[in-house]
This record gives sequence, C-alpha cells and structure tokens, in this order.
Amino acid sequence: MSDAAQELLDLEPDGLQLTPGNLPTAEFAAFAEDVTTLRHHGFSFTARRQPVWTEDGVCVADSDSVHPPRSGSRAAAHWKQFVLAERPDLVVETMYPSYELGTGDEVSWAMDAELWLAVDVSHLYLQRCAGVLSDAVLARVMDYERVAEIHVSHNAGRADTHRPLDATTFGLQWVRERLDAGTPVVLESYFHRLDFDDRRR
Repeated sequence: MSDAAQELLDLEPDGLQLTPGNLPTAEFAAFAEDVTTLRHHGFSFTARRQPVWTEDGVCVADSDSVHPPRSGSRAAAHWKQFVLAERPDLVVETMYPSYELGTGDEVSWAMDAELWLAVDVSHLYLQRCAGVLSDAVLARVMDYERVAEIHVSHNAGRADTHRPLDATTFGLQWVRERLDAGTPVVLESYFHRLDFDDRRR
C-alpha cells in the first residue's frame, strides 16, 4: 500500500483519501503519518474495512466522512435520529438510489437538518439521470454552506464507475469554484488502471 500511495503522491496532490477495500500492509500506518489524509467510510489501518453502522443506526466508524446506510436496511430506519441527537458533526455523503440520501428529497432533508455533507457530484449525476434530483434541489446543494468535502469522478449516468474526468464531467465548474474557495476536493478514480501520463492528465 505504501508503494501504491507513493505512486499517487508522485502526482503531487495535496493529500490522499483512504478508503476501505484493500487489506492494509503492516508499514502503511507509519507511512501515512507524514501524508495529509481523509479517511472515508470504514477505512482501517488493520483490516480490509471496519463496520460503519450498527443495526440500531449508530455510526461506529472513525472516519472523516461516511456513506449513509443502504435503503431498507435496519440501520436506515434509525440513523437519522442518531445523527441529529448524537453526531451533528458527522459528515455524510450524498449517494444514489438504493442508499439513504440517494434522492433529492432525502438530500433536501439533510440540508433542512443542517447536516455536514460530502457532496459526491457523480452521485448527484446518477440521481439526475434516474429522475430523482430536481433543478431546485441541485441549485440548493450548490449554494449549501455545510459542504465539508467534495468527491468528483466521471460516469455515464448508469453506475458509479469512478472514471477519469473529462470536459463533460457533470458539475466540474462548481467543483472548481468550491476548490478555489478552499473546500477539500477528492478526485476518485481507479488510478491503478491508468498509466502515469493518464494519471497526470
């Protein structure tokens, strides 16, 4: 993992987002001490992933931002009450249908509740393509002050494929404006599939 992280650091980003899914190697925690990082949705230095939500809707992940629970899960019935009562500082990500905060109505609820959001613009694009995010809610998201971080990647509107950005990437101008204003922006892409020139591009 340290070698893979160094390949990304060679691109000279301001930092790295650490996400679950890979089995951490023993030296990586020490390596990461010298790197600016955002830990996302159950990342762990000692396991492939750590639990994020209990069935009672309690967030148990030690992360900078998390996905809300899947729609229809036991946690989905309780997580909102937990966040409002116990963790108003928790940063939750805008998602796509099949997750909580996966529709415009649910994102509106989060803004009404003044939750901190990790706005994933590719997920908003999936909501748009599914017909569940109106112009009015999108405009409200783009004016929302409690945006703790932004995630950006490209997709074709059918699945969250984390493709590299291009000039047509949804929301890119807004992302640039928020980046210029100091909001952390995470470029989410499957960099391991790209050569160095494509990564730099």
